[in-house]
Amino acid sequence: MWSFNRLRQATNYVRNTHRQAATRAIRVDGGLGFARGSRFDLLELEPVGRSLASTFLDQRVGKGGTSLRKWLLGWLEGNRDISGWPKTLLQALSPEHATNEECALVRSRLLETSTSASEKRQRLARAVGRAADVPDIEGTVVVRLRKDGHFDQANEVIAARAFGAMLDRARDAVASLTRAVELGRGGVKLSTLATDSALKPSFNDLRSAAKSYLEKANTASVNEPTSRAFADVVAAPDDSDAIKELVCRAGEVLGLADGSVLRGPLFRVVDATETLDDDEQEPDLRSATKRPIGSLSTSRTFRIANFHSLLRDVDQRGAR
Repeated sequence: MWSFNRLRQATNYVRNTHRQAATRAIRVDGGLGFARGSRFDLLELEPVGRSLASTFLDQRVGKGGTSLRKWLLGWLEGNRDISGWPKTLLQALSPEHATNEECALVRSRLLETSTSASEKRQRLARAVGRAADVPDIEGTVVVRLRKDGHFDQANEVIAARAFGAMLDRARDAVASLTRAVELGRGGVKLSTLATDSALKPSFNDLRSAAKSYLEKANTASVNEPTSRAFADVVAAPDDSDAIKELVCRAGEVLGLADGSVLRGPLFRVVDATETLDDDEQEPDLRSATKRPIGSLSTSRTFRIANFHSLLRDVDQRGAR
């Protein structure tokens, strides 16, 4: 299953959120400006993106010291076998072994461009620091931002944390819904679920988290319409509306028909929120509510853990 021809077939293709997160990071719009385009498979490299790609592909691998570019072309053409990987190939492909040249290019786009986004990242970089562990967000990062006079940015971070808490509680509510529907082969009436005492705690928690997010978003002047629309629905006193909203956002796990919540074609009992591992991706503030709630786990502030990791990878200077 390691040949390019096999891996490119749809039945063997791996789809995951890491690619979506990587796409956002490298695009011109909202990212570091390495590529332009709306879809991962249609991106076109900008000049700086070509420089980064060349730096990556010019690495020497294997006993003969051939370029990674040549090795990968051979693999694409079916002339090279991935079994028995040379150590240098593994290192060249690994995100844990970026070259100094790659780090310099990424650092320049991350922190050294003359844009408002770069200036904002610079402020956050100073607040996050380069210590081994991610600092406490509200106890350290927010305090540092405010100490330096960046009150608006500090409020945005707090709003992001509130949004993450809302999504955590949304996942918990979906988890409780899947457990309630699991035994009801023909579905469970929406009116029954809305008055189910076993579901009340999770929906009360979701309502409280949504109200908190709206309050923090107002303070930070965060006016992203999709997030607000979701929060407005689940913050309302009627659990029926919240259930319908969550079912619509639960992908194919749950469905709604004739006033009943049904098992979807990909039904499973969704687990309640758990803490993210260090290498898991966190959803973007704008796109998270457009994705199935059943796939979300956001116990840490959006992307700050990833930002901290990236800073340590490309910019160890000034660690604290």
